[in-house]
Amino acid sequence: MAKINGAIIWEGSSSYDGQQIVVIMTGLAQASSNRKTGDMIQTYILRQDMNPVEAVKNGQDVSICGDCKHRPSLAKDNGEARCYVNVGQGASMVWKTYKAGKYPKVTLSEARELVRGRNVRFGTYGDPCVAPIEIFKALAETCKGRTGYTHRWRDLNFDMEWANLVMASVDNLFEQFTAVALGMRYFRVEIGTNKPLDGEVRCPASKEAGMKTTCTNCRLCSGNTIKAKSIVISDHGLGHQSRAKKLQTI
Repeated sequence: MAKINGAIIWEGSSSYDGQQIVVIMTGLAQASSNRKTGDMIQTYILRQDMNPVEAVKNGQDVSICGDCKHRPSLAKDNGEARCYVNVGQGASMVWKTYKAGKYPKVTLSEARELVRGRNVRFGTYGDPCVAPIEIFKALAETCKGRTGYTHRWRDLNFDMEWANLVMASVDNLFEQFTAVALGMRYFRVEIGTNKPLDGEVRCPASKEAGMKTTCTNCRLCSGNTIKAKSIVISDHGLGHQSRAKKLQTI
């Protein structure tokens, strides 16, 4: 294929609410500038019909994020940290490019070749588990490495085959215990910086760990396909200082 920087790899219905969504890969020709992740191909899961900024404002981001407690419309009421993704930047730019018709649509076979030998971030924005698992299984077969996370692991009808591709996103010790009981490796966000639990290692690419490496070189967050400890990282979302301070006063 001619050198392209982005491509549509799937369009269809969200498995969460049936709304029309799209999965887009970017960074195929131009390396990502994200200092933590390093050079990884990005995948965005977006509503087809509305800018991510609008979707967040009216709660329609449920189509691509499910019942994640960090969705801004939910976090406002439940006291959880708001999602760290600034949808007005990358996600919005990708959606505008998509609506302008500037991304070619590729077959799954072509997508497999586009990621061959590269590292891929499953769900740069959006939960990969709202799209068919076959898409990400295909990418995983040819990519060099990957990272991925889901909050949908708590769903009653969750397909445990996803555990081989992504980490369970957990936010407290009850969720950590449950994920382990289900047989999933997890990525836990904690308030403050405490000693990792048994079976955990601090994210090597995190600030609190000294940013020893990048996600593209580490690749520990790739689900059960590797035998490794689960990951813990300190809360770095908007307002994390006030949440840490509040915890200290309890």
